[in-house]
Amino acid sequence: MLANIRSFAKSPYAIVLIGLIILSFAVWGVGGIFTGSGTAVVVIGKEQVSARELSLAYEREIQNIQLQDPSYTQERARQQGLGDRVLQNLITQSTFLAKASEMGLVISGDSLFDEISNYEAFQNLATGQYDYDAMLQTLAQNRTTEAQFQDSLTDSLVYGQMINTLASGVTAPPVLAQTRYLVMQEQRRMRALILDPSVADALEDPTDEMLQELIDNNPNSTDSNGLPVFTAPEYRAITLVRFQLNDFLSDVDFDESVLQETYDYQLETGAIGTPAIRSLVQLTTGDEETALAVTARMAAGESGAAIAAELGLPAPLPQNDVQAYQIPDTALADTVFNMANGTSLAVEGDFGWYAVLITAATDANTPSFEDMLPELREQNGRALAQDNMYEAMSNFEAARGNGATMEEAARDSGVPVEIYAPLDQFARDQSGVIDFARYQSLGPDILVSAFDQITGFEVDVDQYNETDFFTVRVDEVIPSRPRRLDEVRETAENQWRDIQVNIQLSARLDEALAQLQAGEDMELVSLMTGSRIETATLKRADTAGPFTREVVGQAFRQSEGDFDIVVQTGGTQHIILVVDEIIAGHLELAEIGEMENAQNVITEELSNDILIASQLALQEEYNVAEANIDTRLRALALGESIDQQQ
Repeated sequence: MLANIRSFAKSPYAIVLIGLIILSFAVWGVGGIFTGSGTAVVVIGKEQVSARELSLAYEREIQNIQLQDPSYTQERARQQGLGDRVLQNLITQSTFLAKASEMGLVISGDSLFDEISNYEAFQNLATGQYDYDAMLQTLAQNRTTEAQFQDSLTDSLVYGQMINTLASGVTAPPVLAQTRYLVMQEQRRMRALILDPSVADALEDPTDEMLQELIDNNPNSTDSNGLPVFTAPEYRAITLVRFQLNDFLSDVDFDESVLQETYDYQLETGAIGTPAIRSLVQLTTGDEETALAVTARMAAGESGAAIAAELGLPAPLPQNDVQAYQIPDTALADTVFNMANGTSLAVEGDFGWYAVLITAATDANTPSFEDMLPELREQNGRALAQDNMYEAMSNFEAARGNGATMEEAARDSGVPVEIYAPLDQFARDQSGVIDFARYQSLGPDILVSAFDQITGFEVDVDQYNETDFFTVRVDEVIPSRPRRLDEVRETAENQWRDIQVNIQLSARLDEALAQLQAGEDMELVSLMTGSRIETATLKRADTAGPFTREVVGQAFRQSEGDFDIVVQTGGTQHIILVVDEIIAGHLELAEIGEMENAQNVITEELSNDILIASQLALQEEYNVAEANIDTRLRALALGESIDQQQ
């Protein structure tokens, strides 16, 4: 029996289950498993978040994301601030646990045992009851001791009780749901008098003095990509050495006899192919004669439940889509997985006689060695290429350590040297042309490093994606400077014209507004100004044509009959807006269940507000502030350099 339990504990189902259990503890900051002494990133009352706790929680959160997005990398996690979000989660739980400790809140042994015994992975597969040995085996698979798991679970339960207590008992009154419904259903019938650049008068060409004044007054002006147009960026010429795995793949030469060993190992461990699956109905009969009789009746189409009830046998045990290791009786499992769909047999297992009917059967799909050969070659080729790449990196660093230049060390280790003319941080050369391929190759990591270095300094070899490494030296720095007029004349002229057009349109708009406020008809004003009129009836969340979110938002801030000016973002349209009618919502138009759903949403929002307020109050009480976080330990736990986290 113990062997069967151990077999289950090693199964992918159990490992994934317990991994997720422990992952949930890590992500929510359970101190019991990972807290060490003297390694606190932050101390909160009697609780602390240790560097190891933060590190493991961060790694497991990345792994959790990678289950949904395999392309997710640590670099993306760093760019998105994932480490700080994980740290904040840990701090949040620690503040609640610190308060719980002060209040003397504890979890009884009975409650803890009830919680542990409910984990399916800790249950005996034959009896369905909690099994201590099964728990130890499963925890061992996840490198966790019994004491660590119990401490973690205790903290999790205490935290859960506090959160549930704070969040429960809050119910939004119906009037709030009704008010929200009426607000969201309210409409505005509106008109817009619209002026756009097409109606502006022709402009004379600007003088050089006008353009230079524009440039001088707008040194930080940017283009549509957010890049400066009147200021030349800093450029850096670099020498680069890269160790790229793909470069080493073409030189790989390996013994293909190793591939057979790899195939055999992967086959044995279940890494390739799909396992055999069976669905069955199993009746425990006690003796062979009964088993044979029951088998014949089930084969004839009788219900296993009816047969068991008639003969006084235990209720049949249906098992759906199980693998061999999931059947505790190994003798029974061996027979079952030799049976075809629709067949029935009387089987003597390790624990007695059974009548078995197979209701579905899928045999194992095991690819042949020949089928797997291309993939095996790639796997082994990449592994050997990686070894060769690491050897080249070692030779490179050894040569530099002996005084060789970057070029000499690269030659000795067999890797190419790349030399780049001056580039800015976006991989543009001095022509200003964007080269997306070059930016993708250099921008995200290599140029960031280059722009942090002094001239002539060779950085240590560092990883810059999942497989590759680099070192870079800055050979020349061309400082940032204001651009000359002849370099940006076209851009300056376009900006100058846009400004002059907007001045014209603003003047016309002010004149039109004055006429409308004096009682002039909008149609007449439109003809006089060369504008157009558009109308719409919209709710708060609606948009339509020129009635963007910005315009609709303004309409719901205006009173009925009032005129107001709205200039669209970017100055593309100048609008005079008037609300002709405010149309109220009506509760009787609400659909069935809509009010209840709105009330539930508001209740959840109120609960979240209470939890956030409680969290902020506890952080203030325990003086949890950024200044109290050990930034050095935080950086180490998240795999960052000290400079990165500053």
